[in-house]
Amino acid sequence: MNQKRKFSISFIISVLFISLSSCTTTNPPINTGIKTPGTLAVSTVTSTAGGPFAPAHVMAIWIEDNSGKFVKTLLAKGQTRRQYLANWLNAIPSANTVDASTGATLTSHGTITCDWNGTDVSGAVVSNGTYKVCIELTDKDASGNFSTFTFAKDTVANSQSPANKPSFSSISLKWTPQ
Repeated sequence: MNQKRKFSISFIISVLFISLSSCTTTNPPINTGIKTPGTLAVSTVTSTAGGPFAPAHVMAIWIEDNSGKFVKTLLAKGQTRRQYLANWLNAIPSANTVDASTGATLTSHGTITCDWNGTDVSGAVVSNGTYKVCIELTDKDASGNFSTFTFAKDTVANSQSPANKPSFSSISLKWTPQ
């Protein structure tokens, strides 16, 4: 094979390799060594879990890290029937509601919103990484519906609208770094 043909074949292979590589490139991994402050806006529309107390219901929204470790409660509604929010109570140390929106049992369904400032219960900004928004709702004297939604806490803004789940629709998660 002559030198010119070898160069042409090598050049074509290089171009194909670069083209294929760029087609399969994904976003760079999250740098977990950084602690970016910011805000996660959480929104969902609630509906009944099929219990006898509907439309009255209790609910909680909290953040866990990717390994399932509790980070912070964002919302806890329903003081007298909290014992039926089994997933939340199992996740949190001693019913921790530092900085959470708390209140009485909700008496109707609709849009629920809350924010997370990227901190843990001690007020320290947590490392960037993959986290979970956990949402639980019940209108029974028993556990109700529970769902989790994964998101990236990172140096770049991101938003998502996960698929509807039982009792939770029009879900929106928007991370905005400062």
